[in-house]
Amino acid sequence: MEEQKGTEKKKKKGGKNVMSVLGGMFLVKEKFSKQFPFMVYVTLLLMAIITNTYIAEEKNRELTQTSKRLNDLQVEYIQLKSAIMDASKQSILAKRLVGTGMKEATEPLKRINVNKEPNHTEEP
Repeated sequence: MEEQKGTEKKKKKGGKNVMSVLGGMFLVKEKFSKQFPFMVYVTLLLMAIITNTYIAEEKNRELTQTSKRLNDLQVEYIQLKSAIMDASKQSILAKRLVGTGMKEATEPLKRINVNKEPNHTEEP
C-alpha cells in the first residue's frame, strides 16, 4: 500500500512539472533565472557547432567538385598532348604539306658558327 502511494506521488509530481512547463511557470522561478545565462551560453555554443558543421560540409562538397574538375582537366590535357604528338610526327607533317609545295628536307641541318670580332674604331 505504501508503494502505491509513492508511485501516485511521483505521477502527480511529474504532472506538475509538465503543467509548469506548458503553463510557463518555470520561467518565473528563481532557479531558472539563475541558470538562464548558462542556458543562453549553451544555446549559442550549439548554434556555433551547427554553423561550423554546415560550413565544413559545404567546403567538403566544393573540394569534391574541384577534385572531379581537376581529374577531367588532367584527362583532357593527356588527350590533347597525345593529339599534338601525333600531329607533329614527321611522316604526318610531310603528308599534310604535299599540297602546299613544301618538301621534306633531305639534307641534315648545318650549324653556322659566327665569330664576333671586337668593333675597332679607325683613328685618322
